[in-house]
Amino acid sequence: MAGTPVAQWTGMRPFLLAGIALALLLLGPGRYTAAGDEMAIVGFVNATDQEASEGYFPVGGDAMMVVKQGTGLQRWLKAHGGQKIRITLASTDDH
Repeated sequence: MAGTPVAQWTGMRPFLLAGIALALLLLGPGRYTAAGDEMAIVGFVNATDQEASEGYFPVGGDAMMVVKQGTGLQRWLKAHGGQKIRITLASTDDH
């Protein structure tokens, strides 16, 4: 007796392939649609002293952030003037 086979891989292969296909069908499209729900803008904070004191912060050539005066965000943007930053906008699941 040469030994007893423990598992027949040929019989399990269709189940494994079906499981992988099912996982890709269920999980794959969700990842691709979620990618469209986020946008990032990268650029330098280019605000003059007057713009910064009024809460206007141009970021790169595509965006202008307007923030409330006296907030922590305004202080942070003033402190990072001239530096490259990334602004990320993302939708939430809350409707």
